[in-house]
Amino acid sequence: MHPARSDTASSRASFLDSYRDLLRFLTRRTGSSDDARAIAHDTWIRLAESGQGASSVPTEPAELRAYIFTVARHLAVDHLRHRSVVQRHADVASSDVLQSPDESESLMYRQAMHAVEGALSGLPERARQVFLRNKVHGEDQGQLAREFGVSRNMIERDMMLAMDRVEAAMTRWHGAGGAAHQRPVAGRRKSLAALLSLSAFGLGGASLWRWVAQASPQWELSVATEHAQTRRVALPDGSYLTLDASSRAEVSYYAGRRMVKLLVGAAFFEVTTDPERPFSVDAVRQNDTVRVTVLGTRFGVDRHADEVVDVAVESGRVRVDVIDPYRLGSQELGAGQFLSVLAPAARRAGGRVFDKLEIRSDAAGWRHGVVAFSDEPLARAIDRLRRYLPRPVEVDARVAALHISGQVLIARSEDFLAALPNIVPVRSTLTDGQWRITRRE
Repeated sequence: MHPARSDTASSRASFLDSYRDLLRFLTRRTGSSDDARAIAHDTWIRLAESGQGASSVPTEPAELRAYIFTVARHLAVDHLRHRSVVQRHADVASSDVLQSPDESESLMYRQAMHAVEGALSGLPERARQVFLRNKVHGEDQGQLAREFGVSRNMIERDMMLAMDRVEAAMTRWHGAGGAAHQRPVAGRRKSLAALLSLSAFGLGGASLWRWVAQASPQWELSVATEHAQTRRVALPDGSYLTLDASSRAEVSYYAGRRMVKLLVGAAFFEVTTDPERPFSVDAVRQNDTVRVTVLGTRFGVDRHADEVVDVAVESGRVRVDVIDPYRLGSQELGAGQFLSVLAPAARRAGGRVFDKLEIRSDAAGWRHGVVAFSDEPLARAIDRLRRYLPRPVEVDARVAALHISGQVLIARSEDFLAALPNIVPVRSTLTDGQWRITRRE
């Protein structure tokens, strides 16, 4: 047997033998069984990567067990250090005091107001009026619907359109025009209240300034993972975000809401209930946005390369909306429920928005080292496994649409590729360091 493969097999056997003791050890270190499972998974990934080199991994059982616990302890220390840093940032943000703005800050917020006004001026008149009268002046949406002679649903659509336009303008301002004057987010927030007295901006004066203050993030975090790496992050309100391998997300906390943009990959959320600040997750696709709004829960979101978005709820409830920019469909999910949101191209072809509303026992099984497929196209299943596989995989277009079901242990993903011909009519070969999945002739 090849030495590297032998060492990897020994590491796997020792890891499995030590798994229960390792979880107890990590739970004591972190105070969280979920953290312990996540770090144990990262430990296995680290062992698998070390096994490729083979020279640094012990071979004697006792030494190998000690090595596994050492790797796990170092990962736990890194995790706790990162959690401490996040908490310090949250403490700083929560302890800010108001102070008078300097000239550069005044200029910065004048630019912000211009950005907001520009976004509002480009809206249809009714949407503009609805936004200003509801968000800025606090008028009831039901009363606005009666006054304009439309349904409340139309008023909600106008609000969605206006909010998306204004938030996009604020995002551009933060990333471009305001960048030359930006300070840390906490510092920017300090001066907002002091600037509320500046009323010479039209469109509502101090009231609109107050809304701009609410639309500016109080706390932000960008988090990403590498290939075969997962990461669990503590958020300042006591919630947790666990990011799957090869994934990326941006977190923004505002005065009245908490928002995550899932840019790539998959994530699992453990959300602390706060009725005053709703928690939502956006997967922004090419032609629409899938928005998951939390009603107090633990749930997972997975955006695939083919633009299908999966939502799975472990406990509590969520609402899934598809926005384009109006709400095209809405579906509530409870504990144990799973839903796929079709890609925009598939929606146009078939007219449906949602697919596969069903019961599943495990939300985000990747947290526990398992990936599950339920009647999935082969190409999507392989793309999902690419987050962990040590070698590239090429899938023949002629077999990409074949459907498969089952569970795969992440640590044995390559074994799954080798066994594919027993499941579907394909050939699976490993040549020149690359897997090729082709049609069986």
